[in-house]
Amino acid sequence: MSVKYQINEQYAAMQEVQDFVTHLPALFEAEGKQLFANGRNVLKVFEVVKGHPVLGKVVVKRFHARNIFQTIAYSTFTTSKAQRAFHNGLKLLECGLSTPEPIAYVEERNGGMLRYCYYLTAFTEAKSVRTALDVDFNKPLAKSFAQFIAQLHQHGLVHHDLNFDNVLYQELPNLKPQTSNLIISVIDINRLTIHPANQLTLADCKDDFVRWTDRKDLLKYVVEEYAKARGLDLPSTLDEVMRVKAIHDRNWHRRKNLTHKLKHL
Repeated sequence: MSVKYQINEQYAAMQEVQDFVTHLPALFEAEGKQLFANGRNVLKVFEVVKGHPVLGKVVVKRFHARNIFQTIAYSTFTTSKAQRAFHNGLKLLECGLSTPEPIAYVEERNGGMLRYCYYLTAFTEAKSVRTALDVDFNKPLAKSFAQFIAQLHQHGLVHHDLNFDNVLYQELPNLKPQTSNLIISVIDINRLTIHPANQLTLADCKDDFVRWTDRKDLLKYVVEEYAKARGLDLPSTLDEVMRVKAIHDRNWHRRKNLTHKLKHL
């Protein structure tokens, strides 16, 4: 077994961090508190440096390929999910956008083939926007969410999996009048793509509008605030987003119906 890793330069000189990442495959099996598991991916939290404001509580996500074809691809043709997430996280922070601070990524290989990869981040107390937006329709939060998407796209970034489980928020003390105290951040950023800034069209960004709600009133409000933030024409922006949303939903229901029929053959 071989281990390849990269550590955030802020922590790369710390021996405790180096020891943790080099022994992570064994540590992940034996230690840590599990937060989530879905069969392929597992999320655990570890204490890496006791009492440290960032490293005292580190979240580790272990990725596993779906099948042999993905294993071959991640081993030879493309970068691993953990490596992409790590570099995407650094890019988001560089752009002034929020995501849990990247600590490191680790790749575990057997005979040159990728077995598991791990993405390490700082722990966050932020919570999903799902209830506050999709159920309660919190308008200040919806506006902050819209402005976050606008900032994302203005920096040439497209998340591609912007569902409400991947969008978090925190309320901070409001120290400045007329400013929002809501901080939006994103996780599951391994699919994020980077493009030349200010050159994205709505067609390029469509994935970031179609996955997070079926509430038309919420979608309309967020798209309108997004258009304002980017200086886009409101009617044409709303028409285009509603058009691609309808296509996405129609295709999604077709796939679901086909899957249901195949299961009952």
